[in-house]
Amino acid sequence: MVAKSLILIIFIFSLQGAGNVYAKVFLTKGKALELVFPEAEEIEKRHLFLTKRQAERVRAMAKVEVDSRLYTFYIAKSDGKETGYAVIDTHTLRTLTETVMFVINPDGTLRHAETLAFFEPTDYMPSGKWINLFLGKTSMDKMKLGKAVPNITGATISAESFSRATRRVLSVYRIMFGIPADSGLSTRER
Repeated sequence: MVAKSLILIIFIFSLQGAGNVYAKVFLTKGKALELVFPEAEEIEKRHLFLTKRQAERVRAMAKVEVDSRLYTFYIAKSDGKETGYAVIDTHTLRTLTETVMFVINPDGTLRHAETLAFFEPTDYMPSGKWINLFLGKTSMDKMKLGKAVPNITGATISAESFSRATRRVLSVYRIMFGIPADSGLSTRER
């Protein structure tokens, strides 16, 4: 009886781990921030909560749903100036998640995007070369999959999810921080 119970317990634990066969964490948040902001004298962590109106503006601008109104930005500072912004976005692909760190320049352009964790099979993960197609883009640029950005054969869901996350994050940045040449947003809406 004890042997059967032990076999059942081992079987149950093996099933729990079966879903994580493909789980892969590439970088921790701390290491990723060090890599993208090597010259920063300070990295400030700022929690931002979108109002309902701001969330609606993000949805309209990015053409994606806003699942969360809470965003945490990591703001790199040097010589008293803000030199870059990072935000970590975790989103669902098929049934599991991907975590991407987006790094944004003060002018609102995407400087860098790094996959920190990918829990689907890595065959479905967008390549660095494909991700680089988004660099230099702002929330005002077209990033629709299959039109402005090529699709990834065999990884359409991952590509679409990455495109949506990029548009959403850049739109949140624009609404919450604005950009120097952005006269279309009132300071009340930022």
